[in-house]
Amino acid sequence: MLNEAMMTKRMMFKGLGVLAGLMLVGPILPREARAGHAEKLKEMLEKGDHAGLAEYYKKEADEARHKAEGQKEMASEYLKKYPKNQYAKHCEKMADKYLEEAKENDALAEIHSKAAKGGK
Repeated sequence: MLNEAMMTKRMMFKGLGVLAGLMLVGPILPREARAGHAEKLKEMLEKGDHAGLAEYYKKEADEARHKAEGQKEMASEYLKKYPKNQYAKHCEKMADKYLEEAKENDALAEIHSKAAKGGK
C-alpha cells in the first residue's frame, strides 16, 4: 500500500514536471512557427487575401485560448500544493494575457472576414 502511494506521488510529480517543462518551452515554439508563417502572411497581405488572414487569426485566437486554459489548470495545481504562494497568481496573469491575445486576434479575424465579404 505504501509502495503504491509512493508510485502515485512520483507519477504526479513527473506529470507536473513534464507540464512545467512544456510551459517553459511552449512559448518558444509558436514564435518559430510564426517565423515560418511570416512569409506566407506577407504574401496574403500583398494579395489582399482577407479570407486567409481571417482564418490565420482565428487559429491564433484558438491557440491563445488553449494556452490560457493550460495556465488556468496549472494555477489550480499550484493552489493545491502551495495555497499561499505566488505561483498560481503568476499562472492566472499569464492566462489573462493569453485571453487578451485571443481577443485581439478575434478582432483581427473579424476585420479581415468583413473585408473578405466586400466590406472594408
